[in-house]
Amino acid sequence: MLVIKIGGGKTIGATSIVENAAKLVKNKGEKIVIVNGGNALLDQKMRDEGYEPRIITSERGEKSRFTDEQTIKFLKEVYVDEIADALVNILKRDCGVDAINLSKEDNPIIAKQHGRMRIVEDGKIKVIDGDLTGKIVKVEVEKIQKALDENKIPLLCPPAKTEDGKELNVDGDKIASQVAIALKADKLIFFSDTNGLLENVEDEMSTIPEISIKDADKFAVGRMKKKVLAAKRAIEAGVSEVIFADGRIENAIDAALKGESGTKVF
Repeated sequence: MLVIKIGGGKTIGATSIVENAAKLVKNKGEKIVIVNGGNALLDQKMRDEGYEPRIITSERGEKSRFTDEQTIKFLKEVYVDEIADALVNILKRDCGVDAINLSKEDNPIIAKQHGRMRIVEDGKIKVIDGDLTGKIVKVEVEKIQKALDENKIPLLCPPAKTEDGKELNVDGDKIASQVAIALKADKLIFFSDTNGLLENVEDEMSTIPEISIKDADKFAVGRMKKKVLAAKRAIEAGVSEVIFADGRIENAIDAALKGESGTKVF
């Protein structure tokens, strides 16, 4: 069982990655779940419509998107209706593999809305309300397993939903981690626009080939902090291996699994 998170950077080859996934399903019988991102396209769409994305920083230094009702609308349009639907169509039409956009058909990611948030702004601690983000509290794993049993590739993405049907923004890396845990996946791969975890963030040739999760924190900078935290949760819950891999190259899944790309975390 393999769970793949495709990041939302402009240079990440999502089409190439899902084509590689289709080959593994067809040729090796691999069971694969894909979680898609879309940050770059979401930012572009919001700005095109006259909305400037607001990025907030938590007390722990983690950056996230402040989400209001309008942002949820854009999020669904980009992540669910544009990207996930397009990847499903590629898998079905071009690759001959069945797939389903579960985030549209029967969303299995259940979350609880965060309350008031303490953020750092202009060097000061502030408390804000109205952020439509949440914490994942449950993965309805039977919905994902049903798709896998039907030889489909399930695609998932934000937003999640609450028990009463309200939609909340949740982090895609956390979705991938929680899904991998729920499915008892063997491997979890995070594809981004860098070649893994770097010893020196200014030097892309400084990729760390392999590292223990307890040591990975030392090298996590910026967005990688959330990925490392998601990896830590997955490994502590029994996922044997997490890979931070380069999503810009051809046959990116094969390269990551063979150790030719990225960082293996154990």
